[in-house]
Amino acid sequence: MSEQRWVAAIYSDDRPGTLTALAEVFSTRGVSFDSLATRAVEGSAAAITVTFTATERRQHLLARTLARLAVVRSVRVRAADDPGVRAVAALRMPAGVELDVPAANIVRREGSRELILVEGTYAEVDALIAAAHANGAVMTGFLILDV
Repeated sequence: MSEQRWVAAIYSDDRPGTLTALAEVFSTRGVSFDSLATRAVEGSAAAITVTFTATERRQHLLARTLARLAVVRSVRVRAADDPGVRAVAALRMPAGVELDVPAANIVRREGSRELILVEGTYAEVDALIAAAHANGAVMTGFLILDV
């Protein structure tokens, strides 16, 4: 079985030890995070987004195990190339350096095209970030909007 990238949205209790419990599930199964982001939701809930690379079988095992944790309220995992997985990024390019960004992905350009805000599928935005880095990006920020 071949490995692919996955995006997991995990809704959990916002309390000490939650991230440790999640990290233990991944590490004991030999899977590293490609990225991890957290945010508070309402009240005592937290949203944690994790991207990782694994086989489909291992992804299912991780999702089932995560869902069984006492601190986890729900888990949703989708393939990173699923068009329903949306993301946004801020790209700051060096002065005078152009980045070829499809018009459909541009949310806003500021100044002399130094700051570019883009939105699109996870795959599109991830590719734009890679291109920005290859062209000398000074800074990038990335946020997964929907899983």
